[in-house]
Amino acid sequence: MNRLIILTAITLLIFSNQVLAERSIAIIGGGGEPRNLDKTIFDSTFNSMDEFLQENKWSSTISFDGGHSQSEALLSTKFPDVMRKSTFTANNFKAIIKNYENQIKTGKLKEGDQLMIMISSHGAINDTSELTHHISVGPSASKENLNDKQEATMVSLDVLKDLTKLAADNKIKLAILDFSCHSGNSIPLSNDTTCVISSSGTNHFGYTGTTAFPNNFVAKMKAGKTLEDVFLQARKVTTDQSFPMISTSTGRAINRDFYPMITPYLYYYEADPLSDKMNNYLLDAATINGQCVRQNQYANLLKQFDTLKAISALNMTNNIPNINRLISLVADYKSKQDQYINMLNSWGVPELERKETFVGIAQNGKTVIKMEHSFTWKEILEADFIQAIINLKASRAKYKKPADYLDYDASIEMHSKMLAKQQEILSRYPNLREYKNKFKEKLATMEGTEKIATQIATEERKLYDLMYTDLGPQTKEKNPCKDFVL
Repeated sequence: MNRLIILTAITLLIFSNQVLAERSIAIIGGGGEPRNLDKTIFDSTFNSMDEFLQENKWSSTISFDGGHSQSEALLSTKFPDVMRKSTFTANNFKAIIKNYENQIKTGKLKEGDQLMIMISSHGAINDTSELTHHISVGPSASKENLNDKQEATMVSLDVLKDLTKLAADNKIKLAILDFSCHSGNSIPLSNDTTCVISSSGTNHFGYTGTTAFPNNFVAKMKAGKTLEDVFLQARKVTTDQSFPMISTSTGRAINRDFYPMITPYLYYYEADPLSDKMNNYLLDAATINGQCVRQNQYANLLKQFDTLKAISALNMTNNIPNINRLISLVADYKSKQDQYINMLNSWGVPELERKETFVGIAQNGKTVIKMEHSFTWKEILEADFIQAIINLKASRAKYKKPADYLDYDASIEMHSKMLAKQQEILSRYPNLREYKNKFKEKLATMEGTEKIATQIATEERKLYDLMYTDLGPQTKEKNPCKDFVL
């Protein structure tokens, strides 16, 4: 009887703590879509969140889109219980984050409270000067390069750094869900009280739609589940090439040790250069350093596969993926990619990194002028030495005294030697002239690789689930993704 009373008291205490804890959510995004469209590709995710909020009463703030009629209608007709709605601009975004910071400072958000920031927008690759990456806000003028979004209005998610520190200092449970492209770059925002989940890896696009990770994640969000559980369930049923990430210790280990190795085989060729990653990857992989990195990564990937096969053989679980199938798919795709890298090798592309030193000397009596510079083959091929020599000769003709024109003579001699080297290079490697444009033409035969990358992604999901659930390292580190309960 006493034991029953104690258990009942504990249950009531846990329930009362959940009731008393403040739960807040900011749903943000819809930025970067062309202005001439009626809706954004992010509408379905936001529509799904309307259903979640109707079933789960959170204190909610929404900042979405601005400039697309159907998307704006979604914002106005949905989310009836949301009191704070606004269009998605850089200022509105920063104001929302600043408001939450102030709520923590004033004690409105307190220890044990939960705050979720959900972001669904276009995102750029990481800029080396920032911790995270930039996302698009508001509409864009037209379709842009999905890798850098340079023409869009952007804001860096580094703006969240102060919020994560405040949350940690005040023991507030913070979740950052970044559903943008290249969102794995937001993982560094995590700490002991902040869980970060991304819909894609650092180098990959995220996707939208009913079968993409953001929608799968929202569909799995049910009261009582942890964010870690929701992530694993949503990731398992997502089969695109995005590589979703989580900031738990096991997740970070996989991100560090496995993701770089599998990255090349989740790329596929897109005819539209604004959304293609394969072209630039293969060009980089054809460099001397790129070839070394590629071979080392592949060798390490095979070692990891062998280790996982050995562990799986000892593991009593029945849920063991077919690792041999993934090995075969990756090997076949690597061979296909190698054909294009070998083509670039035959064109002399690795030689573009080679440096040559050129010396020009001019003398008049005892006066000697020496000019010396080093250039890579790439720099030599990109220069117009003929025009440079014409310009130098025209400038030299203005002077009569040797003291005034000796510098020009030395420079003309040096440029003449560089022109001769340029002609020698092109005689040996004629395809290096306009090689990037020629390579784009050759890559057209690579269409259809999306299917191969999807097959690899499907098998990768099974392997990830095994690594995370069954083979993940035992750790005593804090797990804010497990502590955040919906």
